[in-house]
Amino acid sequence: MCYPSDHNDGVFIPNWAMWFVVQLDEYARRSEDRALVDRLKPRVEALLKWLEKYENSDGLLEKLPSWVFVEWSRANDFVQDVNYPSNMLYAGVLDAVARLYDMPSCREKAGRLRETIRNQSLRERFFADNALRKEDGSLEVTRNFSEVCQYFAFFFGVADKDRDPELWRILMEDFGPKRQERGLWPEVHPANMFIGNMLRMELLSRDGRSAQILQECVDYLMYMVRRTGTLWENMQDAASLNHGFASHTAVTLFRDILGVRVIDLKARLIRIVLPDAPLESCSGVVPVGSGAVSLSWKRSGRTITYHAEVPEGFRLMVTAMPGLEAVAE
Repeated sequence: MCYPSDHNDGVFIPNWAMWFVVQLDEYARRSEDRALVDRLKPRVEALLKWLEKYENSDGLLEKLPSWVFVEWSRANDFVQDVNYPSNMLYAGVLDAVARLYDMPSCREKAGRLRETIRNQSLRERFFADNALRKEDGSLEVTRNFSEVCQYFAFFFGVADKDRDPELWRILMEDFGPKRQERGLWPEVHPANMFIGNMLRMELLSRDGRSAQILQECVDYLMYMVRRTGTLWENMQDAASLNHGFASHTAVTLFRDILGVRVIDLKARLIRIVLPDAPLESCSGVVPVGSGAVSLSWKRSGRTITYHAEVPEGFRLMVTAMPGLEAVAE
């Protein structure tokens, strides 16, 4: 269901096409497959041309067709007429295209789009999910607030912790797996497993919050593991109980808890950042081509003793989170 592919009922999800471009950008940065990126350029350009048809006078996507999908939460009730999470994603797409194909005009357009979203959507404390087109032609921003919308704002650079310190504090300290239990911010509809909780983990990762990631993984996921031995599509057991998207948790754990932070095939570099996590030891193996990165570590106080092996021809860079000392075996 990714435009312009076909589906037997004609339904497609325009958001999935945009996420594909974001994923392609990540793929290009961590792989050597420039040929695939170049072959996809006509498809990416065609997608941008198609999206432009839905830009309103403010440059925002409005009334996207078919199934506009943010996530399985109340956020999916707020997808028309102007859906701000979709437009935040659109800004991310434009930045990705600028990097992929050296198109600075897309980067400039993304910057303008972010400021427009911010000026319209930020209402006092939170970003609103959508705006509706009134009969007189004006656009009215709603007071529909979802947790996932706030994560989209930070993930795609509409907000940042320096510009929005209080909202960042709320997200980091008040939101998360126990927010509803604590009765905090009931006016903001909670996120679901995919994609809100996954975006939250990415934001925690960017901020180096390994201990919080570990605890929230337990709070968000352990009850699933205990019931079915798998990870689910939703927080509830009403859909897929062995969902592909949930596998991103493995990326989170290997990157933020084990510490294999970067695998750069182009530069032949493995970068390890040993985490400040409440574990005595951790070990894991990450496949890299025909070889693998193997890492194990033990912690004693503020010292982490590690052993790492990387494929032949790769350089290894090891650091530790601030306040910790990394010592090779």
